[in-house]
Amino acid sequence: MPHLRLITGPGTAQRRLVAKELAALAAKGYELGARTEGGDWRSLLTENRGRGLFGERSVIVVEEAQKLGLMPENLAPLMESEDAPVVILLVAKSEIPAIIPKALSGRCSHLKAEEPSPWSKDRDVIVADAARRHGVVIGRESAALIKELFEDSGEIASESDKVASFCAASGRREVTRDDVEALCLSSGGKSLLKLLDGICAGQVAQSLASLGALASGGELLPTLSALHNRMRIALYSAAFPRERGLFAKALGAKDYASRQADRAVSLYGHDKLLEFVTGLMLINSNEKSGAGASWRDLDALVINLMSGLRA
Repeated sequence: MPHLRLITGPGTAQRRLVAKELAALAAKGYELGARTEGGDWRSLLTENRGRGLFGERSVIVVEEAQKLGLMPENLAPLMESEDAPVVILLVAKSEIPAIIPKALSGRCSHLKAEEPSPWSKDRDVIVADAARRHGVVIGRESAALIKELFEDSGEIASESDKVASFCAASGRREVTRDDVEALCLSSGGKSLLKLLDGICAGQVAQSLASLGALASGGELLPTLSALHNRMRIALYSAAFPRERGLFAKALGAKDYASRQADRAVSLYGHDKLLEFVTGLMLINSNEKSGAGASWRDLDALVINLMSGLRA
């Protein structure tokens, strides 16, 4: 009979945990039998009751295990303890309802892939370690930008290593913001970052040029979403200055975005930020319903926000 092992967690953190578990099982003599997706509980358990076809022990990986639904309790006799000859790794999203009945949860093992908090020191250590390995320095602004661009700790490690190795190979000692932009962003990503930061810094010419570049080849809704995520931090900070840190944390804003939002607060104030954020929401609604003028509406909204500022 097989043993069920549930693996949950976000993104690449989950994939790393699956790879680690497969390696641990391989060291115990388990061979990878198959990889499937979803399926049916009864078929999954009955078809994997015995030993592997080519070995004494085998492991089956079931991706998207949430598609199995809740396991029927009458299948309990088909489950075995952790030292079973067959282990079924159930890889599922962490936010889904339980797929194993509570009455049977004690007969399964559960591994959860954890990501460090967006504000934790763990992410700083990841960036610093990459810099140390290559004998360079990743400054505060460059590090903050990497952490802003990438959510997953594995991606942060990979991108930090990439920019650090490039800098070292170039014979330089410090990774600059330009290095991060050049190596970690697509052309569209660069334009979006320049738009967000340009608006927050009051750089009219940069903001309008970046908006034009996005309009010529990008999709409107992702741009609206990015603007809303950044500028609502500024709006809440302007409305509740004493609680700005609480709002930033609740919204998942990292240090980089929070600092940029603070610049926007000093430039525009509460009323103009409120008008801008509600305008973004209206454009988003109109775009989804087909009633808006899309990019022209966003052009007008940005120009209205930045009116009075010097180019």
